[in-house]
Amino acid sequence: MNGKAVKEIVKICGDNNILTGARALSNYFREKVPSTELMLVTPESVDQLSDTLSFCNENEIPVFSVKKRYLDDCGISGKQGVLIDLRKMSEIKKIDKENLSAYIYAGVTFEKLQAALANEGMKILCPVSGTTESVLRSYVDREMLVGSTCNRHLQYSLFHAALATGEIWVSGSQQITDESHADFREDQGPQMSPFFGASQDIFGIPFYGVVYTYPVREERRVVAYSFEDLQNAASLVYKVSRSEWCFEAFLANERFLSVLLAGGQRESVAPVKKKMKPWTAVISFEHHKELVELWDRYTGEEAAQLGGKQIKGQVLEMIDKALGSPWYLYDRDFYKGRCARVTGFQYFKNLPAVFSTIDEKAQSNGLKSAEIGKIIVPAYFGGAAYCEADIYFNPENEKERVSTENAVYGSYQSLLKDGFFVDKPEGEVAQMVFSRVNPTYMRMIKTFKSIVDPKGIMNPNQLTEGV
Repeated sequence: MNGKAVKEIVKICGDNNILTGARALSNYFREKVPSTELMLVTPESVDQLSDTLSFCNENEIPVFSVKKRYLDDCGISGKQGVLIDLRKMSEIKKIDKENLSAYIYAGVTFEKLQAALANEGMKILCPVSGTTESVLRSYVDREMLVGSTCNRHLQYSLFHAALATGEIWVSGSQQITDESHADFREDQGPQMSPFFGASQDIFGIPFYGVVYTYPVREERRVVAYSFEDLQNAASLVYKVSRSEWCFEAFLANERFLSVLLAGGQRESVAPVKKKMKPWTAVISFEHHKELVELWDRYTGEEAAQLGGKQIKGQVLEMIDKALGSPWYLYDRDFYKGRCARVTGFQYFKNLPAVFSTIDEKAQSNGLKSAEIGKIIVPAYFGGAAYCEADIYFNPENEKERVSTENAVYGSYQSLLKDGFFVDKPEGEVAQMVFSRVNPTYMRMIKTFKSIVDPKGIMNPNQLTEGV
């Protein structure tokens, strides 16, 4: 960027909100960045954000946004332009206990909001494999949540986004709030706000929203059952979610749980794994004590019929403790250095085929399928299953890194042919997904993009090439 542009943005945001150079941006990249032409901007207010975008639009300066903790795979380190991080916009504007919602800015983290809600007897749902600490970013980008089983798929009612021009997009709402209206279809026209979710911010940058919260109930209980095979274990979590016997439910294999519960200590992974069977189904109940007792009994009877063995003691305590916190994908890097993943949705009846395909692709690329972490979360009362396979690898080992990339790419190629639904594709996977959609859908995306970002400066080519 030229010096004049830098000075103008400094005037808008102040010296303390501007950083340049590779060292200044090194925390955003796990891979070493020798040099960068990006200027980091950390606005503290909506006005600073809006004025920065307006200036960049007028001068056709590309704008990139921080969408997750690490940006290695976003291909932006070598770009020129402005990198916007909203971490300083971290105000919790209001907690509405009566309507079970929180009004927050994008810089509010899960940890910060959890602490504030605990004082009010409330809580939020946390991600299974979060890529960001931002609650709003995680929710707008539809990261899978452990509590998605018997709750809404989307965990926000409205959001505000800053467009490339500096103008503010205000989404429609399912409810009357201080910030918007009750009509979900904006101005009686097409509902365009869902396009912002998991869009790599090509339309605008969400900076504020109203997220849903949940009351801390009279009674909470967590149970777990071990299984030798996937099918019976999946049948249990499907049953409890379809019957609405639970608050949270998920199914994970021994490798996923051993990494999750090891507390970031590599030497603890193997001892934890030894305590587990191949698959573990975990269910939490939250409600009045009598109802929790009933759900617990129903679940136990169903598990027994399916061959499940109830887990008690230290392992159950570790699982219960883990459920109180967000699970971040990058926290698994301690095991081997990095964690790649395959994620998407499939019907429960097809789960064995999904993981069989992933195992096959891993083995054909010289990887051990036993080392793949696997988790399944029922989505929206068991209507579908969120599937995730974590492949842990050493990024400094070139052969291992390439094998992992090939296994992930090959898995997606095969799974997409079998109806695997990938709801937030990135990079090469996005190219695969969008090559399969109706051309009208891509024309609609490009048309909407041209309306809200006529000069094409907002995260260019971040979702897919040419957009």
